[in-house]
Amino acid sequence: MIFKYLVVVACLLMFNSCDYVRNTIGIGFSNVPMDTIVDYSTVDELPVFPKCTSLVDTTEKNRCFVNNLYNHFSESLLRKTFRISEGIHETVVVKIRIDKKGVVSLMSIESSHKVKEAIPTLENRIQETVVSLPKLFPALKRGIPVQTVFELPIVLELQ
Repeated sequence: MIFKYLVVVACLLMFNSCDYVRNTIGIGFSNVPMDTIVDYSTVDELPVFPKCTSLVDTTEKNRCFVNNLYNHFSESLLRKTFRISEGIHETVVVKIRIDKKGVVSLMSIESSHKVKEAIPTLENRIQETVVSLPKLFPALKRGIPVQTVFELPIVLELQ
């Protein structure tokens, strides 16, 4: 008879102890917020030029990338002399893609008809500039390399 009571008490303790362990150790997942929404329009880190890899701070790496990209385009375009008959004050938008492996490619060049007529060699020069970019380290989203697209506005002020 005592044996039956001991079995009943042991069973009750066993079932209660499981709830105790789950509540104290934190095995229950009902209170854990899940991060299931991923924003695909942004990245955690922009692509990185090889000379910017020594920087630790993400903000500094991003600033280094943007500065080097604009410097590369401005230096390349300033090396070329363009002859025009009248002044131009236009903006050309260059879209480039940096894939998961860090390879840069030109997607499109958006310019006005006036720019295309006045500087027919501009598109070739921009293509050469994109091709001359070094292989980059790709952008990261949650630590995974991802493809990114950048729009670079290039302001032309030629007299």
